[in-house]
Amino acid sequence: MGKSEALLEEENIIRKRFLTQTAVATSSGGGPPFRKLVLSYQAFCNSVLDSQDDAESMADAVLADIYSIQAYIHKLEAMMGAYLREQTVYQETHKDLLGSIDKAVEDIRACKSELEQARLEMAQAQDCERVKEQIVTLPACSVTLKEIDAVKSEIEELLQQQAHLSSANEQRKAQFKSILDVVYNVEQQIRESSMEAEDIEDGEDVVIDDDLDD
Repeated sequence: MGKSEALLEEENIIRKRFLTQTAVATSSGGGPPFRKLVLSYQAFCNSVLDSQDDAESMADAVLADIYSIQAYIHKLEAMMGAYLREQTVYQETHKDLLGSIDKAVEDIRACKSELEQARLEMAQAQDCERVKEQIVTLPACSVTLKEIDAVKSEIEELLQQQAHLSSANEQRKAQFKSILDVVYNVEQQIRESSMEAEDIEDGEDVVIDDDLDD
């Protein structure tokens, strides 16, 4: 509902109350001002047409009703002014309240952002503390360097032992090859000797057979 529609509705409500006299009456009789004015005016007109003697008092009654209506209208204007002022104050208060709400929402968002940042910083600080504790528990740099030098020396010694073992292994391979060659030569000689012995035995058997034949 727009502002003009609201004002029109309020005016219609006031007009209805004024005409039906649902508000406080200002006339002495307690009836609706306009209705009483109409009745008083009709009575005045009838008294004038009938040339009654109380026409003057009827006129005073009509004027009194008119003054009463004027007072009532002034009262309504005062009430309307007070209502408009109250409405203005309400609108300003409502605007200030909305501004306060918006500011509160922004403050809450800022606080949430600060809280997240604080949590992140706290987590980073805790990580730093853990790293510091680990660093403190580690041996000193000089000790680590000595250990590194000892390891280097041990590696060099192992390399030397490896070289010595490799040389000894090569020598053993050469010796083993020489032994295999000797064994092979001996085996060949044994085979040759066996073959020669068999040939000799075969020759002796032939000679003995010839002698027996003679």
